[in-house]
Amino acid sequence: MRSALAAVLIYGAVVATNVSRPAPAHADTKVIPSVTLSERYDSNVFFAPPEFLPPGQRRSDFVSTIAGGLQVLHKTRNIEASLTGGADANAYAYNSSLNYFSTSADAYAKLDGLVGQLTEGAHLLISQRFRYTPEQPSFLTGTKGQGLDDPFLRGIQGFRANTFSNTTAVNGEYPLFRGLGLQGSYSFSTYRVGSILVLNTTGATFFDTNLHTWSVGPSYRLSPADHLSLSYQQSLVTQTVTDGSQNIEYNTQELWANYTRAMPDWTATVRGGVTLIEPASRAYPSAVLSITSNPERSTSIRLDLSRRAAPSFFIVGGATISNVGQLEVTQRLSKRFSLRGSFSYGYNEVVPMKTVKFENLNAVAGLNYSVSRTMSIDLFYSYNDFKLTQPGVPFDVVRDVVMLSLTAQWK
Repeated sequence: MRSALAAVLIYGAVVATNVSRPAPAHADTKVIPSVTLSERYDSNVFFAPPEFLPPGQRRSDFVSTIAGGLQVLHKTRNIEASLTGGADANAYAYNSSLNYFSTSADAYAKLDGLVGQLTEGAHLLISQRFRYTPEQPSFLTGTKGQGLDDPFLRGIQGFRANTFSNTTAVNGEYPLFRGLGLQGSYSFSTYRVGSILVLNTTGATFFDTNLHTWSVGPSYRLSPADHLSLSYQQSLVTQTVTDGSQNIEYNTQELWANYTRAMPDWTATVRGGVTLIEPASRAYPSAVLSITSNPERSTSIRLDLSRRAAPSFFIVGGATISNVGQLEVTQRLSKRFSLRGSFSYGYNEVVPMKTVKFENLNAVAGLNYSVSRTMSIDLFYSYNDFKLTQPGVPFDVVRDVVMLSLTAQWK
């Protein structure tokens, strides 16, 4: 009888020990390399109007590209992180002096589980985006990486020049009481121009730009799906002409009211506010509307409409009131075929005089075919029309690009 009782007690102790011991943290890390070979026709490799180039200069060209990329995904109970980097080499058939090498990197670390051990319900996100290229994009394309905002992708398209751009951001939320919390953020963005690849006599002035932005304000979770917040945001901007001949400093102060609803199939964000630009002492209304669908469905839609202050870094410096609308749609036709299309429009006015205006229209249509689990073929066409309205020398830059690419990705 005693031996049976002892066996029961030993078994109970073992069970209790196993129950009280926390489950080991499971780490899941994926490394996804990729290689892309592409050929494209570009009708305007200088991104400049023909009257700004030397007589007889060939503007159109065929470009061959080889690109390599690596994506690292890491997820544990406490940390979710992603790092995507890539580099590409580009060779021109006729304008061989324009051959170039470009790099980019995007990263984020979601540390909710880690900071949640200190305070339940706390959130922390660190994001980074870097790029070096002479072919500066004018709009943010694809899915926004964890909400990272790039102030230099608001529709302004500079002439061909070697540019460096980097944005680092930290966003956090600290719970106070029953759904009430305090949100805060800080970001630093920098834009640098090396060599300008269009004759300086065109007036192709660039402004090196530093942008410090911070925000703070209360937030309230009405439900697991609904989030309401108020925030005060300030941006401090310093700019210098690349030749050092001019310096500009200004700041913006913004008040925002934000409402977000996150559902399993879609997410919508509505923001409204007012922006004060100093030293101009002018106030402007600001607004944001963002709607995204679930990317795992056969149809994916992203709509972004925004009006806010942003820096002007090409031709003239200073603040702009930037109006940008973007619509991206992806439709999966079958297991192997998918269509994608996007339309982007940007209208920027340099304030307070509003004598310089940038207008940009970009349309993209593409077809993707999955040859196998690791290989796909893409064919797309892009049309871009960038207009500058200013006293003296207005201009219009039109560009068409057709590209065929083959991508191998080992997931």
